[in-house]
Amino acid sequence: MTDTRPVAPTAHLLLLTTTVFALVCGAAQFWRHDLDPIAIPLSFYLTGPGGAYVRLAYYLISAGLLGFALGGYRATSPPLRSRLASTLFAGAGLALPVVALTELFLGSPYEQPARLIHGLAAQATFLWLSFGMLLLNARWRRDALLRTGSTAGWIVAWLATVVLWSHVFLRDLPHGLMQKLTIGLILVWLAWAARHMRRAAGVR
Repeated sequence: MTDTRPVAPTAHLLLLTTTVFALVCGAAQFWRHDLDPIAIPLSFYLTGPGGAYVRLAYYLISAGLLGFALGGYRATSPPLRSRLASTLFAGAGLALPVVALTELFLGSPYEQPARLIHGLAAQATFLWLSFGMLLLNARWRRDALLRTGSTAGWIVAWLATVVLWSHVFLRDLPHGLMQKLTIGLILVWLAWAARHMRRAAGVR
């Protein structure tokens, strides 16, 4: 029998932090009149007017991802649990604060190494989330408790992956738009996953 004790709290945390991240980062597209939302990636919003709110949203969703690493594992039936998927989500949760913090070193003597670390952490976050979503969704599609409605998550996970790799290989596409579209699809998937975890815990 699946141990669902930590599932409901981590599902609530994931849904809350995902919602906060979407609202704050979405609002930042409007309050930063100096930035072109189509061309400029989200990392530029981490500093400047309102940057503290965006960084806080990063820290919050990192906590949601760390909780999800445990909750998603526990929500899955024991034979189908994936430690690799949990590790990928936990890794993304640990990398996101690094993405946010390294932007604070702009204009300092540590700017160059901070930029390098920022880029590596950001790329790792996208890759780990992409593979984590696909892997966990594949397990949930075979889970008797979670397979209902899993097709929607499967589609969103693949869409996010396709957009991510289109962003990598099709360099002529607007950088900011493609990155934010990828982030948006990831947020949709995380919200969907939180709902599935609530179902596993018997929470409506």
